[in-house]
Amino acid sequence: MDDDPRRDSLIFTIHLWNPVGAEPSTMAEVLNRQKDVQSSSRIASQITRHQQSHRLRHVINELAARLPEAERDRSEVRELMSYGCQTRMHVVQLLAPQLDHEDHTKDVDFSPAGIQQRWDAGYAHTKAVLAREPWVGQLDPLSGVILHEAEEFRALAAE
Repeated sequence: MDDDPRRDSLIFTIHLWNPVGAEPSTMAEVLNRQKDVQSSSRIASQITRHQQSHRLRHVINELAARLPEAERDRSEVRELMSYGCQTRMHVVQLLAPQLDHEDHTKDVDFSPAGIQQRWDAGYAHTKAVLAREPWVGQLDPLSGVILHEAEEFRALAAE
């Protein structure tokens, strides 16, 4: 996201831990949710930061386009305009599903069955997201980083 030069991108983020879920009712469930929330919040704050900075880059372009051409040709104005950009980065969040009977030890489950279960569930979810193509459609012209949350995020957060 910080490449220079910036370029239009389709970026997939994979949440290994589910950022939303049912309220825990046992201590074991608390430990399980703690890992989920703690690990998933980091990527959310990074995406928010990029959304803010890229929106400002698009605003710079919009303001520069409104300047008279004589002003845009001045070296100091060109330098300021260089902070703008037209790039669009679509960030598609993929969600590792919560599996039946997982607990706070899920991050150390390297058993063949555990690995296969996660592989199959992740593959099915990825195929479903790719089929929806959430990055296609109308966009806010000032948005440089567009976040496409998994349908499951929104559904669970609404509950």
